[in-house]
Amino acid sequence: MRNNLEKKAFKAGLWYTISNFIIKGCIFITLPIFARILTPSDFGIYNTYMAYELIITAIIGLGFYGTIKNAKLDFGRNFNEYISSILSMNIFLFILCIIFVNVFKNELFYFTGFNSVILNLLIIQSFGSYLVLLFGCKLNIEFKYKSYILISFFNTITNIVMSLIMIFYIFPNQRYLGRIIGTCFPYIIIGIIILLYIYTCGRKIFSLKYWKYALVLGLPLVPHAISQSLLTQLDRIMITNMVSSYYSGIYSFIYTISTVLTVIVTSLDNAWTPYVFLKIKNKDYKSIKKISKEIVKLMIIMCIGFICICPELIKIIGSDSYLEGLELIIPLTIANYFIFMYSFPVGIEYYYKKTKYIAFGTVLSAIFNLLLNFIGIKIFGYKAAAYTTMISYLLLFVFHLILSKKLNFEECYEINYLIKSIIFLTTISIVIFIISLFPLASFIIRYVIVIIILIYLYLNKDKYIKLLKKG
Repeated sequence: MRNNLEKKAFKAGLWYTISNFIIKGCIFITLPIFARILTPSDFGIYNTYMAYELIITAIIGLGFYGTIKNAKLDFGRNFNEYISSILSMNIFLFILCIIFVNVFKNELFYFTGFNSVILNLLIIQSFGSYLVLLFGCKLNIEFKYKSYILISFFNTITNIVMSLIMIFYIFPNQRYLGRIIGTCFPYIIIGIIILLYIYTCGRKIFSLKYWKYALVLGLPLVPHAISQSLLTQLDRIMITNMVSSYYSGIYSFIYTISTVLTVIVTSLDNAWTPYVFLKIKNKDYKSIKKISKEIVKLMIIMCIGFICICPELIKIIGSDSYLEGLELIIPLTIANYFIFMYSFPVGIEYYYKKTKYIAFGTVLSAIFNLLLNFIGIKIFGYKAAAYTTMISYLLLFVFHLILSKKLNFEECYEINYLIKSIIFLTTISIVIFIISLFPLASFIIRYVIVIIILIYLYLNKDKYIKLLKKG
């Protein structure tokens, strides 16, 4: 039984990673297309819309997505009842939001610049996005990776196709609206299907026990989710306001490229967290400590390889005009590594239901990022935002590390090993940056490193597979 669960976790994690890479690949392929067919103004309106969508999704969701892993362990066979019950609260809040944007549409237009059509689409998409997130968490904890992949592919492909149709044939003079509707459309379709499925399986609309459980664990995550959105969006907004939209465009492009690592982090966490929950429940801390070291090593290799290929990656996906932002890759890569690092203590906090810790840490990090951005961008220009992001995620990791030590973090992870990994990655990154000052030598050395990494991964593939399967 134990080995079967571990194999399921490994297989699910592998397919999550593969599918997320393919999906992200589709997004990268279309990135230069939409950057060219939309004017800078249209592109700005769409990205502002998406920034609001992240925040509203966090509000409508009430942090319930963060209760799924615990609820699966606590409610067992009644898990589907729990899901359908708590969803009723989200639907009620969704209806309130629709009423709110229509009653105060004039005031909201003045504040956001969005008319009532876009405001309603924004609320609908935010609710659809939450449904996909909630259902995705359910599928992850149940290791149903095939359904997860199907939903992700449908959402991505339909988004791209519908956006192009809307832009070229329906709204050629309002292309931002075509892009918005194209993005919203698949969420409407998927959202309806998810709603029907959840209520068919759960068949429970109200349960005071489930509602209380969800609110106690979920509500502290709302400021966490909003702060996370601010951490990823605030730098671009502040660059636009304090410098210019041109440099915001360069920063946004490089940031989007760096999300390749975010896909790896998310995929690893999707498979790793359920595995950790099971191991802690069985008090098998040695397995967590052993495999976590190998996962850390693998993530470092990915980060170094990513830094090495980025100059050519940027030229292929974008153009030479974006090369000015090349030096942003290293701090943003290290920032992604800190996101990966902080997922370890946060996983422990989730298990022990200390969601207040998670929210408090993220809010502090977002406030600190705001202050650092204001000072850094003002003095050093737009590139400072990448370094302030890196520092903010470092502080977030340190904060959660300190708090999780009060739980049983040190039984599960070797702190000295984690710290050494940060020092190692930072040192190698600095060396690569210095070498980049000599273009020809840089190209040769970078791809020698890439070849070494590929050979290492090939020679050790059996070891990684065996460790991830057996623990």
